[in-house]
This record gives sequence, C-alpha cells and structure tokens, in this order.
Amino acid sequence: MLLWPCALLAGITAAIAMLEAGPESALRHAYLLPTLWAAVAAGARGGGVIGLVSGLLQAPTALPAVERLGLTSTTIDGFVAIVMPLVLGWGAGRLIDQSRERADQLRAILDVQRALSREASLDTGLAQAAEKIRATLGADRVSVVLSDASGEDVIVTDAPGRGQVDPDSAAARCLRSGRAVMLADLRPNLEAGGPSPVRGLVVPLDAGAGPLGVLALERAGDMPLPFRSAAEEIATHLALGIENVRLTVRQRRFTEELETKVDAATERLRELDRAKSEFLSVVAHELRTPLTALQGFSELLLERELPPERTTRFLRHLHGEAGRLGRIVTELLDLARIEAGRGLDLKPEAVNLAELIERNIDLFGAEHRGHRFEWSLSPELPAISADRDAIDRILKNLLSNAVKYSPHGGRVGVVAGPAADQPGMIELSVEDDGVGIPAEDLPRIFDRYVRVANPQTASVRGLGLGLALVHGLAEAHGGRIEVESLPGKGSKFRLLLPIGQTQFLANFPNTSA
Repeated sequence: MLLWPCALLAGITAAIAMLEAGPESALRHAYLLPTLWAAVAAGARGGGVIGLVSGLLQAPTALPAVERLGLTSTTIDGFVAIVMPLVLGWGAGRLIDQSRERADQLRAILDVQRALSREASLDTGLAQAAEKIRATLGADRVSVVLSDASGEDVIVTDAPGRGQVDPDSAAARCLRSGRAVMLADLRPNLEAGGPSPVRGLVVPLDAGAGPLGVLALERAGDMPLPFRSAAEEIATHLALGIENVRLTVRQRRFTEELETKVDAATERLRELDRAKSEFLSVVAHELRTPLTALQGFSELLLERELPPERTTRFLRHLHGEAGRLGRIVTELLDLARIEAGRGLDLKPEAVNLAELIERNIDLFGAEHRGHRFEWSLSPELPAISADRDAIDRILKNLLSNAVKYSPHGGRVGVVAGPAADQPGMIELSVEDDGVGIPAEDLPRIFDRYVRVANPQTASVRGLGLGLALVHGLAEAHGGRIEVESLPGKGSKFRLLLPIGQTQFLANFPNTSA
C-alpha cells in the first residue's frame, strides 16, 4: 500500500541530491506529495510514517544550516519543512480514517436495515444485524436483547430461544433507566499484570417512545469515546429498524385479519341473500295457502246454497286460516320491532307456568296422536312475572318445532322448575327424539329465515321465524334460550327466565301495568 509513495519519496530525494539543492530550495516542498499519497492510501499511520521519513530526509541539509546561521527566516523555514510532512501526513490521514470509519458505520447501518427488512423472522434478522455490528465496531461479542409485548420474555440473538433478563443485570438497569451502562471489566477475577480488561457497554434501543431493548457489546481493551458514540448511533438506527419491522408485522396481521373479516362478512351477506330469497319464496307459499283457502271457501259460501252443517264447517275453516294468516303477520311484525330496537308491547302479569304447560300439552297431544307427550313440573315451580301471551307463543313454537322435526313420532318431553345451575332463574326445557341438528348449524338456528336442511323434514312448512322470535322474546324478558342437539338423536331447547319482576320491567320501556 505504501510502495508507490516510498518510490516517489526516493525519486524526490534523488532529484534533490543530483541538483544539490539547499534548504532554501522550493524542491523540498515536493516531499508533501508522497506524504499526502500515503495518508490517502493508508490513513494516519501511513501518512505519519511517510511524513516522518520525509522530515528525516530533509534534516541533513536543514539542521546544519541552523547550526551555522542560527535562527533566521531561511533556517526557520527549513525547520518547518522538516516538521510539516509529519503534521500534514498524520492530520490528513486522521481525517481519512475518520471518513472511512463513518462510511463503515453508515454501511453497517444500511446492512442492519436490510437484514431486518429482508428476513421473515425478527430473531434471524437480529442475529444477522448483531454480527454486522460486531464486525463494524471491532467488538468481541454483540448481543441484542429485545423485550416483547408482555415486557417479560426477551429475544437474545447470541443464545437461541427466549428467556428472562436478570433484574440485577446491566441490561435490566439500562432498560429501566433508558441510559447507557459502562462496565469496567466483565471478568470475575482480574489478576494484576494480566491481559487487558474485557469492557462492556450496554446501550438502550430507543426509537423515541422509550427503550424497547438493549444493545450489549464486549471488547477486550479500551472503549474510546468514538467507539461509544458509534455504538449509540447504530443502536438508534437499530431501534428504528426494529420498530419498522414490528409495524410491518402488525400491518400484515391487520391486513390478514381484515381480509378474513371481509371474507366472512361477504359470505355472511351471501348467506343472508340466499336466506332472503328462500324466505320470499317460503312467505309467498305460506301466505298463498291460507289466502287460497279463504278465497275458495268464501266463493263457495257466496255462490252456492249450502246445508247449515257444511256452512258451519266452511266458516270454521275460514276462521282457522284467518288465524294462521294473522299469526304469520304478527311474527313478522314482532321480529321487525325487535330488530329495529323498539320495545314490544308486552304486559307483565303473574303467569302460572304449570297451567300454561298442561294446556299446551293437552292441545298438541290432541292434534298429534303419533307423538307421546310427557311433562315433569317441579313442586317448587313459582309463578313468574311475564307477558302471558309471549310465554305462550314461546312454548307453542318450541312444541311445534319438536313435533315438526320428529316426523316419525316419538317422545316430546317438557320439564320446568328452578334452574339448578342458574340461581334466580326458572328453567323450561322441551326435548324431542327427532332428526337433530348438525353441530355446524347450531350457531345460526336462531337467525331469521334459517331452516336446517334435512331430507326427512323437507316437507315441513314454515318461515324460519319461530326460533328467531323465541330468541327475541326470551331476551326481552331478561332471559335466554339455549340448545343441545345431536344428529339422529334429537334436540333439547332450554329456556331460562328470571323469577324477579325488576329485571323483567327494565327490559320493556313500552309496558303498562
């Protein structure tokens, strides 16, 4: 590296000797050329060596002149010519060294940023960044300790895996204080006259919002101020890189969650659209049936003279179909009020649940001879404060469901009494031995227009509103409805209602006593 500056130095010396130039000759300034060349090529050390040699080569001519003539302007100029190459070579070389160190630090910072942004795993990126920092600063060992979101576990790049920082360690002190910690010697037993001490430096990783970890360095020998300044600067950029990686990870996770939610919402909208189309088809069918009956029987009554007994039978049919049509409209209106958040016009009163159950079981038992109805009422069953018509509708819907989805008959059981696992609540359960409900359909059976497809119940009529209405009325009373079911084994619906009147009244802004 210093070969060419040395050759130029030899050439200048030879030229001065051939010309027998004295100390006042301007040719002596040519020694600055190889000195600057050496400073650029080898830094302060190379520039200082060539500058010293340049000064020594001028000494044989400059120093004797000082002895002969004393301190004159000419001899002082010659003396300055001896010292100038050394000062210039070392000074320029030092500037070159600092520029190169700064360039190495900037290159290391860029490498650290690339390592963190390129690696999919933060642990791997930190390990590569630590190695680049070690090589740049000339440290013996570099570790990055990064606190995770909980503040307990850490990532240690020079020891794979996760652990916990000792609360008495320098890293823990640095994390608590947010200031760098300098350790004089990391060896436990330092003997006099031994090798150089191993010094340690722990620098906080702070991107501006508080320490998120530390950068720990070990080095045999001294840690001068430039070393510490470079470590702190690199630590700042490392913290920014880590924060950028965390933000990228959070953004990626947020994007994935958003995509998942959008897909789920889109699928839900498709399901609702399909359910609405099916609902419109079912509503058209359900409304057409009673309307057709009303129109047909009314035409017969208007256009023909019929015996009294047939007229009575036709009027009974008209009355039944009109009641059915009214129930459909009432269910639709009630669900619309519930979804709009408007209070239902429910009137609380003391309801004898036992009497209501027995009457409905008698009614369904008379209409459905193929089913076996059983009930069990607790002797401790109290009267509840509720809307009688609403509870009656809930019970009728649950019994109707049990009958519809037990197409081959079987047992329908009703149990009522205080809930053993829910103090202050009354439990009313309706259980059947029907086709059951698949597990994947259980979360949506209380949604509007939902009817679980089953080949055995394909002919069952209905709008898919009954359970939705049961759910809404149960919540309006401060209670809830639960379901357990196994395909092929049957279903059990469990209605829970509060015994007290206070909770009931709080749920009905439009009730009247």
